[in-house]
Amino acid sequence: MNKSRVMMTLFAVVLLTLSLSLTACSKTDRPETPANSNSGNGQVQDEGKLPGEAANEETKRGTGQFVGLIDNHSAEIEVNGEAEAFQMDASILAVAEGLAPNEAVEFEYVEKAIEGGATQKVLTKLAKASQQTQAPDGLPATKQLEVELEGMKEKRSANLAEGQGYALYVFDIFNFDPQSDTLSMKHDSNYKARIVKLPSDYNTDQLLQEAKEQLSKTGKAEEVDSEVMHRFMPDTSVFLVATGDDLTRQYIVKEIDGQGYAFELDIPHGEASEGFEPLAYASLNSIVVQ
Repeated sequence: MNKSRVMMTLFAVVLLTLSLSLTACSKTDRPETPANSNSGNGQVQDEGKLPGEAANEETKRGTGQFVGLIDNHSAEIEVNGEAEAFQMDASILAVAEGLAPNEAVEFEYVEKAIEGGATQKVLTKLAKASQQTQAPDGLPATKQLEVELEGMKEKRSANLAEGQGYALYVFDIFNFDPQSDTLSMKHDSNYKARIVKLPSDYNTDQLLQEAKEQLSKTGKAEEVDSEVMHRFMPDTSVFLVATGDDLTRQYIVKEIDGQGYAFELDIPHGEASEGFEPLAYASLNSIVVQ
């Protein structure tokens, strides 16, 4: 091979090496953008989303009392006795400015993720509590019920629910199943109260005896002092309680507008028991015969 051919070959190798090097650098240094970045599952990431923020937030509903504006983009609403802050836009602000302090409201909101892993409640709808959404007998959709918690009386908002032949007001922490006439806690359904409609010719002494036998499977059935009984459940004729190792059961008989009802409460031994009892009593006391 002559000298000129060797030089041409070397020159071609150098050009090829340089070309490959520039191509590699171009790919490596290319800045990653939302348009060419994948989230790891083949989906293109949404622009403008904070880490952990869902594309479609679940809409939640609630009722409470309007406390007041914090500023032009946030307000406080009292929900179950506790004031909560909600963010809002200009359209919701216009509604909020027309509300009076402590006025009953109903609202819808979503929870958005913010930096630091926290969430922020954002109102999507706000209105005065509807007085048009009523049961056939004219009961309001929401009502303020008095509750005694830790020796202090307070009022909390509850929503109307209909059972079989009656209506009652249910707090947000409860689920109510009209088919089984059962009121239970949302986070633990073992905390529950079953509502039993009694026949017109029921015999109180017979119910008392049958209840004692049934409760004895849990523990010794004892009658609650009448003063305590009427403090939490006025107009009751029977109030029995039996306590076991992990569970307390209660049996209560009360007459409402000429109709007798028996309430069977299951109260597991846990932190929730302190709130469950007074809130359950308040809901049961709110029963209206239809």
